[in-house]
Amino acid sequence: MFKWIATGIVTIVIITIAFIVAASLFEEFRVIARDVAIVIVAVFQMISAILLIVLLIAVLYVIRVLNRLASDTLAPGINSATEKVNEVLDSARSVTDDVRESSSAVTTTTVFIAERVITPIIRISSLVTGVRTAATTLARRSVKSEEH
Repeated sequence: MFKWIATGIVTIVIITIAFIVAASLFEEFRVIARDVAIVIVAVFQMISAILLIVLLIAVLYVIRVLNRLASDTLAPGINSATEKVNEVLDSARSVTDDVRESSSAVTTTTVFIAERVITPIIRISSLVTGVRTAATTLARRSVKSEEH
């Protein structure tokens, strides 16, 4: 492989040196080489224009296929996913409303129990504790009075 690369490089160097020598010695060679170079550049430009047109047509075809694919498969999938997300959101709203109602009921029940059950129990307990303390205090005074 290295042999072929070296042969190619040597060939290109020899042709380049021969072209420079011929262009400097013969004026007609320069004119002919210029005309040949113009023709070669024109041919390559036409080939590149044709390839560019073919490439543009291929890109437009691919865009059309992708557009059709997106509208046939992605759009229904997105619509289906959107519907499912909306159903989940509706369920979440329903659960949230139920939690809000339960919380309100618990708050109402707590307030009712606090006002109707706990407050009277606290009052009775305070009264009993007061009576017990008063009785204990009076009992101690009577014991001290009898001892004196």
